[in-house]
Amino acid sequence: MVIPMSAPGLQLPPEPPAEAAASLGKLKWSVVSLIIFGALRFLFAATFGILNLEFMSLLNVFLCIAMGAFILKEDKDLKKLYDCLSTTIFQMCAQRGMGGLQCLFPFVVCNGLNLFFDVISKSSLLGFHAYGIALLGNLVSEGAAVYYGWTVFKVCQASADQTSYEMEGGGGGGYFQTGEGGSTRPPARAPAIGVAGGAGVGAAAAGPGGGNFSVF
Repeated sequence: MVIPMSAPGLQLPPEPPAEAAASLGKLKWSVVSLIIFGALRFLFAATFGILNLEFMSLLNVFLCIAMGAFILKEDKDLKKLYDCLSTTIFQMCAQRGMGGLQCLFPFVVCNGLNLFFDVISKSSLLGFHAYGIALLGNLVSEGAAVYYGWTVFKVCQASADQTSYEMEGGGGGGYFQTGEGGSTRPPARAPAIGVAGGAGVGAAAAGPGGGNFSVF
């Protein structure tokens, strides 16, 4: 799935605004919980012999964890994970400058899809046993990642829109200069009068003095 990050409404500021700090901190812990419960889910799936059924789901969880690490690459607790990923299997992504808030919307979408498919296909495996508890924790972590990721996205989007509004002068790109009396109506266009030498455009009117004029 390709998500066009250059589409209107998806462009975010390079740095998160101060208003997003609280939600960004909660997003960080949702990523940490994804790591913990994802690892437990992998461990117990292997223990109970259902790893073949869980392979694609666990791979998707790992991809979401990687995106979370790229979003929070400057965080002191996740920097080591980011450094490991950016110098190994995700080195190409790091070389292309991917990371930060530009990964936020794909992170939200992928976690939402993981949560949806896990609920409809893995609900029967929930229960009071090791794998069921790990799966439940993973589902809660995915839900938290979606919620706090979307919260951060909306705050950053509002900040980007406000910055764009201020850069445009607070009134958008197209406006008319006020004329006399404060009217914002654009000035009337005066008719152009040119000399028709022989290949003029319009209807030529010959005056009594022999001067040919063309009114456009």
